[in-house]
Amino acid sequence: MDVTKEEIQALYKAHILPENKHPYHFEAKEGTSVSFDAYNPMCGDKFHLYLNVVNDVFDTVHFDGIGCAISKASTSMLLKKIEGMSKIDAKAICEKFINNLTNDHQVDEFNDELNTLIALKHFDGRIDCIKLAWEALLNYLLVKDLEG
Repeated sequence: MDVTKEEIQALYKAHILPENKHPYHFEAKEGTSVSFDAYNPMCGDKFHLYLNVVNDVFDTVHFDGIGCAISKASTSMLLKKIEGMSKIDAKAICEKFINNLTNDHQVDEFNDELNTLIALKHFDGRIDCIKLAWEALLNYLLVKDLEG
């Protein structure tokens, strides 16, 4: 999806800013079965993800922390996407999403929100902001696969 600078700015205003202002389940949630950080030491973005896993399904998901509007919105969109999803399906969606961010051409179609994030990958070099929580979740899931 080739977009102009004006279209990127419009997508940012229409989708990222509202998601940043009202993120999904943005609160610390102690007592969950899984929690870990998504941290970028280069810019200081740091979110803590709280995931409650029941029968290998992400039953409830929350996060808190600090970061730019893009990383916060992307984390919020990730959690909306994986809530109610199996760990296997979440791993697959993370891999597909990251693949779409790192390739020149979009391979898979997602919902409008995730397609917006993919379109914004050229927005002032903010790809690391977009994929921060996605990579953290994927790394968690890959480590769990290795542990068996």
